[in-house]
Amino acid sequence: MTTFLFDLDGTLLAADEHEFMHVYFGEIAHALDGLVPPEGLARNILTATAHMQVDTSPDRNNLAKFRSEFQLLYPQVDQDAVWDRIMQFYATTFDNVRRVMKPNEPLHRSVDYLRSRGHRVLLTTNPIFPQIATYKRIDWAGFAPDAFAYVSTMENCTSCKPSAAYWRHVIASMEVDPAQAVAVGNDCTEDMSARTLGIQTYLVTDYVIGEPATSGADHVSDAAGFERWVLLNY
Repeated sequence: MTTFLFDLDGTLLAADEHEFMHVYFGEIAHALDGLVPPEGLARNILTATAHMQVDTSPDRNNLAKFRSEFQLLYPQVDQDAVWDRIMQFYATTFDNVRRVMKPNEPLHRSVDYLRSRGHRVLLTTNPIFPQIATYKRIDWAGFAPDAFAYVSTMENCTSCKPSAAYWRHVIASMEVDPAQAVAVGNDCTEDMSARTLGIQTYLVTDYVIGEPATSGADHVSDAAGFERWVLLNY
């Protein structure tokens, strides 16, 4: 049995990063209207996220780290009210972001095939979103959360890709043998960082982020090529 570790955005979920960010930040700015000024909001969310990503301390989960970083940027704002509004956003109008995302069909078929063959499939999306937002994006990709033996979220992780600490967490918590695992993703840095732990890597290029030639990936192709590789080898 091989364990496959799939990324979500730009991999299982067909999405252009820039188009997604444009729609996402427009929607969340509207949701926070009256609590947080829209000017600089996208930049500050990205700043808080970046600081969260480099903090690999195991004492707090990513959600707590993000909230702390966001509070530093908006010290005069009622943080509980902001987070309540954000969670309400994810439960409701976050759905508007779906219009720029759709299932990546060759990868959807590949996941179904691998599961039918008895291989274990994990969703190692970068844990920079809360569970509610992650589960919604899983649905947009055409899956139920229980299609995956593991789903990384802000709540259950204390580190992020490309940190080795993230991959060590997945390996330890899910008892993954790196020699019998394949990480699949579209990000040359974040997803291909799994190779530092001895995990085989497959770069899917339909919505690639970065330069494939310098990614160090073991395999590189578009989603259709990945499907052919899976059918031939597994």
